[in-house]
Amino acid sequence: MQVDAKPVSARPLTVFALAVAARLTYLAQIRDLPYFDVPLVDGASYFQMAQTIAAGDLLGGRQAFWQPPLYPYLLALLLRLFGPNMVALSIVQAVLGSLTCVLVYLLGRRLFGDRAGLWAGGITALYGPLVHFDLQPLIPVLHLFLATAGLLLVARAAGLGDAGPGRGRDWCGAGLVWGLAAIATPNILLAVPPIAVWAGRRLRGWRPAGLFLAGAALPILLVTARNLAVAGEPVLISSNGGINFYIGNNPDYERTIRIRPGGEFERLAQQPENLGITGAAARSRWFTRRGLAFLGGYPAQAARLYAGKVKDLAAGREIPRNQDQYAYRGTSGLLAVLLWRAGVSFPFGVLAPLALAGLCVGRGRGPGGGNAAGAGGSAGGGPALLLLYAGAYAVSILMFFPTDRYRLPLIPVLALFAGRLLAVGRDAWKRPAILASLACGLVTFNLDAFQPGEAWPEEEALNRAYALRMKGRLEEARREYAAAIALQPERVDAYNALAAMAAQEQRWDEAVRQYGRLVERAPDFVEARRNLGAALQALGRTDDARREWEIAVHLAPAAGLPLADLCMSYMRGGELLVAEPYCARAVEARPDLPETHFALGFFARTARHPEVARRELSEAARLFPAGNPGKARAEKMLRNLERRPGPESTGTTAVEGSSGPAAGAAPEE
Repeated sequence: MQVDAKPVSARPLTVFALAVAARLTYLAQIRDLPYFDVPLVDGASYFQMAQTIAAGDLLGGRQAFWQPPLYPYLLALLLRLFGPNMVALSIVQAVLGSLTCVLVYLLGRRLFGDRAGLWAGGITALYGPLVHFDLQPLIPVLHLFLATAGLLLVARAAGLGDAGPGRGRDWCGAGLVWGLAAIATPNILLAVPPIAVWAGRRLRGWRPAGLFLAGAALPILLVTARNLAVAGEPVLISSNGGINFYIGNNPDYERTIRIRPGGEFERLAQQPENLGITGAAARSRWFTRRGLAFLGGYPAQAARLYAGKVKDLAAGREIPRNQDQYAYRGTSGLLAVLLWRAGVSFPFGVLAPLALAGLCVGRGRGPGGGNAAGAGGSAGGGPALLLLYAGAYAVSILMFFPTDRYRLPLIPVLALFAGRLLAVGRDAWKRPAILASLACGLVTFNLDAFQPGEAWPEEEALNRAYALRMKGRLEEARREYAAAIALQPERVDAYNALAAMAAQEQRWDEAVRQYGRLVERAPDFVEARRNLGAALQALGRTDDARREWEIAVHLAPAAGLPLADLCMSYMRGGELLVAEPYCARAVEARPDLPETHFALGFFARTARHPEVARRELSEAARLFPAGNPGKARAEKMLRNLERRPGPESTGTTAVEGSSGPAAGAAPEE
């Protein structure tokens, strides 16, 4: 592709310097927060997977990916380079977020001219929510970089603002970047087909579209192949899509939108297990069908729900998912300037109206830089590309839940249209259509200006408690959990955490008390009953423990862990005939769990079935993650089998051999 030589501009460096200065200033202001160096909510899940990868398991475990994998792989690389140093990780993310701002500038320059690009780059550099989330251990910082790079590569391949369209490899490369963005956040997949159709029509041929789709498919197929090879399940990217779809499409949306990883989430996630549905893909489909059943069965309620979602997507305020970014304003003077509400909601309530008015700027005028399309293309191609992407992405957000970090991928597009307007200068304000659009936008995107923000104080208490717990400040953590209970007594997360803490400290009386409080409020919570049984067993209350495990199995026929617990309990009592069916049912119900194979292998070893014992213990050793005590125990028993095939004592406890609070069985927050 022939490109005219252009003088080197300092403007990309200016945009980068402004963006990185803002992010590093924000980092300096928030680094002393108690939970700065403790990944929270989804961040904790990403770090857990990243640590597995960094430890040498390059496949990231032996189950289908629960969450999109690309960001955890990036974290794993950073962990190998810097260790668990949150300041270093935040600096890298600040640089990555700043590069996204440069990409916005380059895209704006290509589509609308240099001045428009500079405005757009400056807006993203100082956009408060972007500054905030670029430093959080969450996906948006990576996804926005890839999505913006993908748009720039598509614009270049299509010949927008250039001498002519690119070659086939340009379209394949653009698709590859879109595919990488999809394995960071799959929402972008909804925009791939419209962009391919746009490319085919613009270039009057479908070869570029085919190459774009092929490039996009490659990273996705690699992830799908990994899921199939490792877990035997055809999960496209990750298996959390179904439950997230249900969270955003059910009659209790206002409650489910606040569910966080931990007690409430585990209670919801176990529902398909209660029906014997155990595979990751099958569970995801079950939740998807439930969400679709709600939409189809209650159209009026669904219409009201989606009307509310559209209103939330267009709201000027930032609607929190699990963490309220407004709470950081008290710590960061910079964020207090870049994020506020006072008659209008800044910045979204100002940026969106400017972008709406920017749509009215005449095609082909090339503000500040001549014809925006350059010699080889129509200026109309740029806005169409951006609108196709933004429209498809907005629909994908509405399908789930339109909260703060999920609408961030729309911000670069809004910044580009706002930059297009601002680059015109004073001439823009002489056009009635622009003024009318701006006024309409200021009203539409600030309808919530005087609406109180979402106040979920128990969320902040739970976050503080989790951070303190991870730092070993257990008494302070317990006080914060107690505060969360006082604020919202019916929410189970704090009870679950207090019970898990007591179990980990082997304070079994306290664990029984806390798990008892938990099952009073959530009698169908299978994992809580299983852990209550383990705590009772640790106190020697065997009959009570078995009763809880039996209830758990009644609630969830495919609950393999309570079945394994019953197997081990009856073995400890010398009741091998009673134990045998529980051991077999455990493996039949959950062949994907190492604990069930360990229980059956232990039984077979004791019952003098060495071949079965070798098979099951070998599978348990394979499934247990590296470093897990169960793996070492299974391997030791296998070595003993090779030396002498006789029976082995069953004097160990279930928590040593397979499960229980001492092994960390309690669900995390």
